[in-house]
Amino acid sequence: MPESGFFDYDSVVNENIAELTSNARKGFEERICEIAYIADTVVASAVEFVRNGLSREEIFALLSEELSPLPQEKNAGADSVFETGSIVSWLEDMDKAILSELIAQKLAECGISAEEKVFLPSEETDETFTYVKNSLSDEAFDVFAQDFTDPRVAYSESFKEACFAVADGKVGYCILPLEEKGGVRIPGIYSLILKLDLKIVAVTPVFGPEGNSDTKYALVGRGFSIPERGEDNDRYLELRLDKRNDLGSVLSVAKRFLLTPYRINTMYSGEIDNAEAFYSVVLKDGGSGFVPFLIYLTVFSEGFTSVGIYENLE
Repeated sequence: MPESGFFDYDSVVNENIAELTSNARKGFEERICEIAYIADTVVASAVEFVRNGLSREEIFALLSEELSPLPQEKNAGADSVFETGSIVSWLEDMDKAILSELIAQKLAECGISAEEKVFLPSEETDETFTYVKNSLSDEAFDVFAQDFTDPRVAYSESFKEACFAVADGKVGYCILPLEEKGGVRIPGIYSLILKLDLKIVAVTPVFGPEGNSDTKYALVGRGFSIPERGEDNDRYLELRLDKRNDLGSVLSVAKRFLLTPYRINTMYSGEIDNAEAFYSVVLKDGGSGFVPFLIYLTVFSEGFTSVGIYENLE
């Protein structure tokens, strides 16, 4: 038996791995320097665009055309060890994440803050509500109304009527059942929200008269209402992601920004015979906010819609 144990190998291997790790770290640092140069160039141009009257929204729209995609590996054959899903794919995801993070930081240093409201616009909304009346929706209204000074309510005959009343500007908000037992979004309700480009501004569990209901209700409006960040305040971002996106890459980037998946569902829109699949993703803020991730999505995503931002699901 070898003196060092059952499985013995040359200690030089450890030394080689340590050296390779050191070289890889240096290579990654050099990579970040190159990405930082791109960020500096982008931000310098953005500052000039702002002086010329472009909005931050227009600037990020231009970035999505200029920066997607970043340069890929050269001369990688089809039979390369580093194929899709491997270290090269991960590095490409991190390139995009680091670039998004640096753009956010450098814009802030130049006084051009890329706040969440740039990507999640709100609008002035009347404190008027509508919903289909029943004991559960009444309970949801009582919860949501606590955050308003003069809430006024009218009732609708159907969920569709309630949603169109908001979309047409007749009322400020509608209250809808959003989630059934088991945490699955209600397909018909979700399709209405997406079709009319409505936004989820608050979510609450509803327990019912017997206290045994396992349903969540949503407060839905035409614009976002961004909750403040705080130690006692969990915030969630809800997205619709086209299937063209690599969900693994999106979640990998989200993890870098301390965002954790709270719920991921595959859902369908359109007619049954021609339904389009998409991901419904809810991410929990880890304390750093959503700005770098929203920059990443805006610049590099192949199709996403922000559906809502809200707080305290748990």
